[in-house]
Amino acid sequence: MFVGRETELTGLNRLYEKKGFQMPVIYGRRRIGKSRLMQEFCKDRKTVFYVAIEQNDREALRLFSDVVLQELQGNESPFLSGFESWDMAFRYVADFAKSEKLILVIDEFPYLAGGNASIPSILQKAIDRYFIDTQLFLMLCGSSMSFMETQILDYKSPLYGRRTAQFKIEPMDYLDSARFLSGWSPEEQLMGFGLAGGVPQYLLAIGANADFREALVNEFLTSSGTLFEEPTSLMKQEMREPAVYNSIIKAISEGASRQVDISNRAGMQSKSVAVYLKALVDLGVIEKQFPYGERNSKKVIYKVKDQLFRFWYRFIPKSLSFIEMGMAENACEKIIGPMFNEYFGPVFEDICLQYLIRMNRGKKLNAVYSSFGRWWGTDHNTRQQEEIDIVGSDDTMALFAECKWKSEKVRTADYEKLQMRSMLIEKDKKREYCLFGKSGFTEGLKRKASESDNIRLVKMQDLFRI
Repeated sequence: MFVGRETELTGLNRLYEKKGFQMPVIYGRRRIGKSRLMQEFCKDRKTVFYVAIEQNDREALRLFSDVVLQELQGNESPFLSGFESWDMAFRYVADFAKSEKLILVIDEFPYLAGGNASIPSILQKAIDRYFIDTQLFLMLCGSSMSFMETQILDYKSPLYGRRTAQFKIEPMDYLDSARFLSGWSPEEQLMGFGLAGGVPQYLLAIGANADFREALVNEFLTSSGTLFEEPTSLMKQEMREPAVYNSIIKAISEGASRQVDISNRAGMQSKSVAVYLKALVDLGVIEKQFPYGERNSKKVIYKVKDQLFRFWYRFIPKSLSFIEMGMAENACEKIIGPMFNEYFGPVFEDICLQYLIRMNRGKKLNAVYSSFGRWWGTDHNTRQQEEIDIVGSDDTMALFAECKWKSEKVRTADYEKLQMRSMLIEKDKKREYCLFGKSGFTEGLKRKASESDNIRLVKMQDLFRI
């Protein structure tokens, strides 16, 4: 089953239709579905698909030779057992691509370069001398974000200027993610997004279970579970000091949001923690947030962006004693259950934002908004701290949204409070209001919304009807 990635497939197909040499670069963190995307794109097309592994250069060339000669059967192929150099191998591929379209995939390119630091330069020479006048469609892919951005995309790289497109593969949104959980109820599908985020491999793991609770028990709260050690394992693979990163993520997941608070909670110097925060931002595990419309560095906060990391660091360390005793149900009831709705509130805000982005893309809102974000700040009249879950804006219109993941219905008073807060920013623009309610809305609020064209009420079921 292949789900989502319509935008990426459309972009790759459009590039494939162009004549001449093409080199799209595809990168993104592990488990995000890069290889599966390329496999789907390459289906029914002439392809050499090479997956690099951690090995020495000689073995890598031998494996590459085997894959190339297996797929490209020329007159001399029966007499060839391999290539003596990468230059010869690339020239052989180029000869095939002179007369017909050929896709060459080099997956996990950083592993290939790890065995031979000259590979980027060798490949640059092959592109300039052999590939440029062919119909070769060369796809370079990698999971090491730092390598792909510095050794391929950066202007200092030998390969700089050779790419013809780049695709950074991001997690899927809640709606595509729900397609992995088709047997679950709509509420459970949203809650499943709060466990696994939009990472296909994680979604496949939890989707193999009958429902949300079974997935929680089997995949997280059992020592043999697929996701029981996933975040710490990923840190060990990606980072040189995993223990430090674990401490920082845990500090943020427990509520520390400003750099000084994170450093204090993690037991580090504030200046030194900045380097680690940047690395986690680059990896997509955490994100920097500013109040909407501002870029004051003093107001920046950090949040855990990856849903699986948010959930894992919030609950699993506290559940370890129950897990070690084989008491997963007790962990559910005593550790996770009482705090899950509180945990899920920010996740629901992310889901509502993704809904609005889809609506905006389809031009189904009262304006086409150029940006969205979250706002917080001080009401100078009351001296109270206020916040708005979602703000959107264009030249003449502003959108304000409130997201409620509660058992109570959203009331008229909630709308009035949002309306009052909205007057603190974007004061000169027309306004529309959007209220999201897990449990629906009171009759009074429904009547008010029916009398106005600038109040939108979105029930949980509406999130699946875009």
